[in-house]
Amino acid sequence: MRKLITGIILTAALIINSTTQIKAQTFNFDAKSYILIDSKTGYVICEHNADQQVYPASTTKIMTAILGIENAKPDDIMTVSQYAIDNIGPGGMNIGLLPGEQLTFKDLLNALLVRSANETAFVIAENIGPTVDAFMKKMNERAKELGALNTNFVNPCGMDTDESAKNHLTTARDLALMAKYAMTLPLFRETVKKTSCTIPPTNKHEEEIILPSTNKLFQARYKSEYYTEVTGIKTGYTNRALFTLVASAANEDGMELISVILGCPTDAIYQYTKELLEYGFKNYSQKNLIAENTYVTSVTVADASFNPNLDLVAAEDFKCILPNDPDAFDSVSKNIKVKENITAPVKKGTVLGSVEFVKDGFVLGEVNLIASRDIEKLIPTPVPSQKIMSTVGNSRTFKTLKVLFFIVVGFLILRFILRKISRRRRMNRLY
Repeated sequence: MRKLITGIILTAALIINSTTQIKAQTFNFDAKSYILIDSKTGYVICEHNADQQVYPASTTKIMTAILGIENAKPDDIMTVSQYAIDNIGPGGMNIGLLPGEQLTFKDLLNALLVRSANETAFVIAENIGPTVDAFMKKMNERAKELGALNTNFVNPCGMDTDESAKNHLTTARDLALMAKYAMTLPLFRETVKKTSCTIPPTNKHEEEIILPSTNKLFQARYKSEYYTEVTGIKTGYTNRALFTLVASAANEDGMELISVILGCPTDAIYQYTKELLEYGFKNYSQKNLIAENTYVTSVTVADASFNPNLDLVAAEDFKCILPNDPDAFDSVSKNIKVKENITAPVKKGTVLGSVEFVKDGFVLGEVNLIASRDIEKLIPTPVPSQKIMSTVGNSRTFKTLKVLFFIVVGFLILRFILRKISRRRRMNRLY
């Protein structure tokens, strides 16, 4: 018996280790930090030094783009200032814009994210800020709102050559959170997947400019059999930050992952990113935790006209990534929350609660619970005598009887009066 118990314990330990090994996977990358997450839920597949503050270089422009998209329209005209030109920085990427040049916000966004042009970051900041300092304050506030608590930006482009930029810091986790949100913005997603962009003629340039992307992950040598498309996102490099890369890719099942690698001495960062993404797609897949209209729980509805028991069902499908493990579903728990004191009437489809899915203490997401059918309100039954009177009182027969009653009464009164008059006349004749 003791040997049997020992064998069971050892087997259980092996199962636990094989399950948790996926999350504990580490890579021998020559980089300061990295992280890999699910772009939908933010669930962390693997990480290393993900909360270490480092210099982000041009991955800073993810947050610059977020603020721009949230505060400007694509066709808004923005003017280039001398200040924006002067702050490109030593060796900073630029597209040769001139003071007084006017471009649409969308064109500036293309140059910012596709070609990583530093001057466009300052143009956007000045036109939205309305000053660069005001824009930086907004960038840091917005970062905190997105959960990037270890981030501090001092400029909108990521240059860190001067002393004032020594506190321009972020983390792999924070950048992943910012990128996850940014990819929910259609204009951002549309822009970062471009392999090139075109800047049309302006008031300062007569010819259009074609700008290739700085993201080498789009190149054929980084294609993979495990994902079908590179969907973005942003490159970066300075002497202080070294190579930085926030990337995303998706497979044919619609599963999308976001990777962040920071502080890499060489452009091997692209190969590292490919390996990191491939690891996620090889070991994880998208699974449907619940299907639309699936029964979850039941509630009792007060004042129901008939059956007070009401089934609550899922309002929609909910998909997320899970390890390629037969027991993966067992690692996900459900927290069901239902409204109190539910009273009729209830319409089919009314939201009456939610079910939350949790894995390893991380909330994957939640789905609304809705009423599966209509429930009518109970109408109190009247007392029999009241019901009869109510029925009779509202009937056409009763109304007719009322008229006949008054006619008969009137006739009797009239007859009484006439008889009285007739008696008086007879009495008068006798005397």
